[in-house]
Amino acid sequence: MLRAVLLAAVLWVSPGAAQAQRVHTLDPGREAVFVGAGLVLNGTALLLPTDTAGLWARHSTRDRATLPGFDRMAAYRWSPPAHRASNALFVSALVLSAVGPALAYADDRPGVPMALVGESFLLSAGLTSVVKAVTHRPRPLVLNPDAPMHERRERDAYRSFWSGHAANTAALTVSAAMLVQRADVDPAVRTATWAGAVAVPVLMGWLRVRAGKHFPTDVLAGCLAGAVVGWAVPYFHRPENLP
Repeated sequence: MLRAVLLAAVLWVSPGAAQAQRVHTLDPGREAVFVGAGLVLNGTALLLPTDTAGLWARHSTRDRATLPGFDRMAAYRWSPPAHRASNALFVSALVLSAVGPALAYADDRPGVPMALVGESFLLSAGLTSVVKAVTHRPRPLVLNPDAPMHERRERDAYRSFWSGHAANTAALTVSAAMLVQRADVDPAVRTATWAGAVAVPVLMGWLRVRAGKHFPTDVLAGCLAGAVVGWAVPYFHRPENLP
């Protein structure tokens, strides 16, 4: 929640310094809606209760062989190195998604694209947190005896749907690609940015399944939700006379 508050503060300061941006624009009223929605979603997720003991009693005895075929293999995966790699990949995606568009608009108010990428992340994180807190889907590791018992019984073990790593990565990379698409850059740069916007969330999804943290359906839903947010934020900040 502290991360969301700090990010919101940065986003709130950005509009006044970036009104002259050529393609994407910021407006205090509109940013209040986007940032406010992100904060409300993140705050709501913190208030939703979780009966961890009851969830453990309900799911711990389930035979993982009874899972749907598409998701079943995730319950047989456990890899702390894959988990650490997914965290490193997320940090890299966060940095590159902020810096890349800023460099593309280096001569034309680079604070605007950085603010929009931040809004995409804030909204994706908030929406993801609410969905996780409402669905209480157990992670694959809950059904995997190879995973440490303390991880199988903790609150976060029932936050599988949808994947936050996948959703937030997709939101970041797609919003960055949308911004670079409108920038005055070489077409090869646009192509490379879109390739990354697809490849990085796919790699993230694979790592999260390999780590035993998510089912394939978790990462697919997360990628889709994050991509929609990453598309929508830049789209609704374009001048009305542009497609």
